[in-house]
Amino acid sequence: MIDLVGLLKPKTSKDSVIFIEVDGQQIEILLIRNKRSKRLTLRQNLSGGNFKLSMPMRSSIAQAKAFCNEHASWIADKSITMQDMVIFEHGQRIPLRGDQVKLIFLDQLRGQTLLLADELRVTGGSDYAPRRLTTWLKAEAKTDIVSAIEKYQPLLDVKHSKLTIRDTKSRWGSCSSSKALSFSWRLVLAPPNVLDYVVAHELAHILEMNHSAKFWAHVERVCPHMNDSRNWLKTNGGQLHQIRVK
Repeated sequence: MIDLVGLLKPKTSKDSVIFIEVDGQQIEILLIRNKRSKRLTLRQNLSGGNFKLSMPMRSSIAQAKAFCNEHASWIADKSITMQDMVIFEHGQRIPLRGDQVKLIFLDQLRGQTLLLADELRVTGGSDYAPRRLTTWLKAEAKTDIVSAIEKYQPLLDVKHSKLTIRDTKSRWGSCSSSKALSFSWRLVLAPPNVLDYVVAHELAHILEMNHSAKFWAHVERVCPHMNDSRNWLKTNGGQLHQIRVK
C-alpha cells in the first residue's frame, strides 16, 4: 500500500534509517516499526519532505529495502516534487502578501519577528526560527482574515459563529452549516486580493451552501476581482503548499 500524507506521526517503538539508490541518488527512508502495522506502508511526508516506511515489528531491514526498491519509480516521481519545495531557512526568499521577502534568521534567542523592507528578521537561529516564523505567519494570517471578515460580513449581511486558522492541504477555506469558518494560514503568502476573495467566498456560503449561480452572484457582487483571484489560486496555489518548515 502506498499513499501520500501530510503530517505523519505514528506511534513507534524503534526507528531506523535505510538508503536506496534512485536515479543515481541516495534516498533516505525512515523505518518506523509499529506494533499495529500488519504490512509495509510507504509514505511521503510532505511537511518534512522525506519518506517513511511503516512496518510490522518482525519485518527485517532486508524486507524493507526490497519493498522500497520495488517502488523505486514511485519514490523517484515524488522526489521530483520534493525538489521544488521551499524550506524555511536563512537566506531563503518566500512570498508574503504577494511580495518576495528574504528570511534573516538571527542567532539571538529572544526578540520580535520584524518585517523591514524586503527582509523578514526572525530570532532563534536555525534551530528555533523556522517554527517561530510559522507561528508569526499564522498570527499575521489571522489578522488579515479577521480584517477581511469585518469588511465583507456587512456587505453580505451575514455573521459567522467561529473562526479557525489551520494548515489545510485541500481547501483554502471552508464554512460549516453552523457558520463556523476555517482558513489556511498560507493565504497570508498570497496577494491580499486573493485572501479577500477566499474570505468573501466562505462568507457567501452562509447565504448559499452550494456553488449555484446565486452563490457566485453574491461573491462577485462584493468581490469584483473574483475571477482574477480564482485564476491566481489555480495557477499559483500549489506553490504555496511547497513551502515547508525545516
